Amino acid sequence: MKKVSTYIPSIIISVLLVFSLIGSAAALVADVSLTAGKTVSFAEKKSVDERALAAIEKYYKEKAPATGIPASVYTDNISISYVREVMEIYIRETYSALEHNGKFAPKVPENQALEAALDKFFNDYADETGYEKDEKFEKKLEATKKNAYKNIGDCCDIFKVNSMNSHGLLRKLSRLYSKRYLLTGIACGSAVFLILLLLVIHRKRKCEVFYWCGVSALIAGIIGIIPSAWLISDKYYDSFAIKQPQVFRAYTKALYRLTELFMTVSVAIAVTGVCLIVVYKFTGKEKPVPEAAKPAAEDAGTQE
Repeated sequence: MKKVSTYIPSIIISVLLVFSLIGSAAALVADVSLTAGKTVSFAEKKSVDERALAAIEKYYKEKAPATGIPASVYTDNISISYVREVMEIYIRETYSALEHNGKFAPKVPENQALEAALDKFFNDYADETGYEKDEKFEKKLEATKKNAYKNIGDCCDIFKVNSMNSHGLLRKLSRLYSKRYLLTGIACGSAVFLILLLLVIHRKRKCEVFYWCGVSALIAGIIGIIPSAWLISDKYYDSFAIKQPQVFRAYTKALYRLTELFMTVSVAIAVTGVCLIVVYKFTGKEKPVPEAAKPAAEDAGTQE
């Protein structure tokens, strides 16, 4: 291990292996966690749907004086199950857009109870005031329904994907997300390749590979653990700028979850590193030359 011909290359490869392991850990966490099914399940467990419903109710209560439509017309006909359905559509459409070059086009499902309530309110109002039910009346009614679906969709867009889409960010993220398996393969493949290089360099003493891989894994694990632990302990994500309850909860809980998973993987990598170093300590020791063999070994060295 101390020969220059093996020591210097081993250091270089070991450093590269640290970054490969960190990249592999991050890529694997992203592959496992960033899926439509996992995100839908996560949102339900964290009660994001309840906050989205509360946001809808608050919106219509605040708008009631300006529109003249009682908030109850909306809130009495928007259930938590409906909000959950809309939220799931937006999440699945988000991942579909990430897979297919940023084409984000969610459609809020029809709410027949809500439409019937709006129909009744408009018709009752027209009958009471003598307002003519002409084409203008119908257009106003349809515009109100369309606006209701838009507002519901905005409140259920818990990751503000519509905003990202309008600013062109979703398309950029799509280019990265669609290549996630390739990036994971490159990260993991490079780690395997570097380990094979170490095996070639230390082909005469393969036990040295345990040492170099162990050191790299330990350093990579520590690099992953320290910032992750700080982000969690300091509650860093609680300073998130957007304060809409459903958006704040969705983003902060998702970021904490990803950070916790990455830290867990980093701990596993660090523990693996320690184990490899311990294995090296037991297998990498030079075997002592028996006393009876020393004269023969010295004679052989003299003859050479």
